[in-house]
Amino acid sequence: MFALLVFALPAQAIDSARTAVTLVQQAAKSYEAGDFVKAADLYQKAWRLDPSPAYLWALARSEHLAGMNEGAIEHYRQFIANAGAESARVPKAQTYLAEVEQEVNKTRLREADAATRSGNPALAAELYLQAYKTAPGRLDLLFKAAVAEQMAEAWEPALQHLDAYLTLAPPGADERGQAQARETSLRQKLGLKPVKVVEKTVAEPLVTQSTGERRAQAVPPAHVSPLLVEPAQPAVRPSWPGWVALGGGAAVLAVGAVLLVGAESDAAQLTRDQSHDPGQLITGISRETALSRASAINTRLALGATATGIGVAAAGFGTWWLARHPAQAAVVLPAPNGAMLAVRF
Repeated sequence: MFALLVFALPAQAIDSARTAVTLVQQAAKSYEAGDFVKAADLYQKAWRLDPSPAYLWALARSEHLAGMNEGAIEHYRQFIANAGAESARVPKAQTYLAEVEQEVNKTRLREADAATRSGNPALAAELYLQAYKTAPGRLDLLFKAAVAEQMAEAWEPALQHLDAYLTLAPPGADERGQAQARETSLRQKLGLKPVKVVEKTVAEPLVTQSTGERRAQAVPPAHVSPLLVEPAQPAVRPSWPGWVALGGGAAVLAVGAVLLVGAESDAAQLTRDQSHDPGQLITGISRETALSRASAINTRLALGATATGIGVAAAGFGTWWLARHPAQAAVVLPAPNGAMLAVRF
């Protein structure tokens, strides 16, 4: 029974691959005939039997051409993440993905506008937010989502998205004045203190009177949406101790290796010096000289072994430190009206 099972599993895999090839041949004919819906169905069946990146690419393209946009987006993303041998197609997949996402966004915006007109602001807000996630540069969509949430009496999400809009939008944005008025009104409704909105500008470094040392005063922005801003990163420890330990350990290890090799060579020479010559006569080396040379050799062996152990330990510590605390050349920190660049050494 066990032997039959062992041979049955490869046979089943071979049968699946053959079936997938047959389905792909049928799908290619449907694709060439312009029946992209049928081609997508056949490519999907083949891909489930044999998860080849080539089949996944063909599936995404068929869905795209058939107007099956949600499936095309999903499968384009899967292909980009798992292209494998088809990696040369990734740039095209990224271009097609952007096209289909833009088309989906147009549909979402039409549906959102229709939902607003029909008195369903909650649905409109959800659609606007979905569109904004796909196109984060469209801050007007974030503002429209906040307005729709306010119409749906979802006060707290509306306030969060208005705060986010005011933080990200440039001073001359068309909706900025309306956003500030709505934000103030919502804070009054929720019993919250008004917050002064600080427009984004470049942080200017301050110069101390005493030393002339230039420094930047890091103050967080007035208010930032927790939905859109990453949390502050913890302080990064310097990497120089790791490099010092690694370099010093390598140097000590080299010294230990030299001592060990030299001691072993001298020990071999001492053994030869104490051996008998062809005439069976003992060579001219006294017992005192042999003991003195053996003591020196043992001392160097001990020093070499100690240095080697210390070098290995130091190099190991340095490697561990560098792995746990990688060097970072720069980091972006919050500043009074924007952000500043802090360089780490």
